[in-house]
Amino acid sequence: QMAFMQSTMRLGYYLGATLLFLSMLVQTVGSLVVLHAALVPSAKLGLAKRATWSLLAFTIVQPFMYGELTNIDFLCRSLTLAGGLLLCTFAQSKQVASRPRASQWGLPQSNFAADKLQLFGRLMLTLLFFFEALAGSNSGGLHSLIEAPRLLPAVTAVALIAAAVLIAVGFKTEWSALLLACGLVLLDLFWYPFWSAPSYRADHMRYYFFQTLSVAGGLMLLAVHGPGAIALEKRAAEKDF
Repeated sequence: QMAFMQSTMRLGYYLGATLLFLSMLVQTVGSLVVLHAALVPSAKLGLAKRATWSLLAFTIVQPFMYGELTNIDFLCRSLTLAGGLLLCTFAQSKQVASRPRASQWGLPQSNFAADKLQLFGRLMLTLLFFFEALAGSNSGGLHSLIEAPRLLPAVTAVALIAAAVLIAVGFKTEWSALLLACGLVLLDLFWYPFWSAPSYRADHMRYYFFQTLSVAGGLMLLAVHGPGAIALEKRAAEKDF
């Protein structure tokens, strides 16, 4: 990555090394703090939430850092990953609210604010699937079917769009998110087998492999916590009641 920073990004040695060190520090420490809060019931959730926001900030900065502002695939992946981190923040807020004297953590306790976070995270989480269904290089995309119609890419694209729409509107969200997460993990093994890739492609494929796993983690969070209050199925349930 130092070679990329110097040759492609035209950054000096010390600036490139500093950026990469800060990148490694934010991702490693932030991830460990979030995992610790998820695994240890007595962990300080206020600190975990701030760690999640630091990871979210890095996700936003990353396209600028690597000069990928014109790469639509990279931007969609970054926004999708940011959506997963917003869902993680929503889950932490719910956990904080369930504890006695939750306000002592200095976190917003507004249910509506938390629901808006969940809605934005849910919508952002679907961006990658819409992109892959319409123009993705892995699934083929609907655009490629105009020139060369094929059954499997067509079925894949329609399934991705259907599941993404259900998640976006908040209907049958848990099942849609769970199915997408399972499918994404299986496709990840097929799309990015970095362990068997040539050395010049291994680093690139390793990055996409673990990034895709992170998106699957966001989908699992959605499957566990549901779509929140701003969702079609919640409105339907209220009408039935």
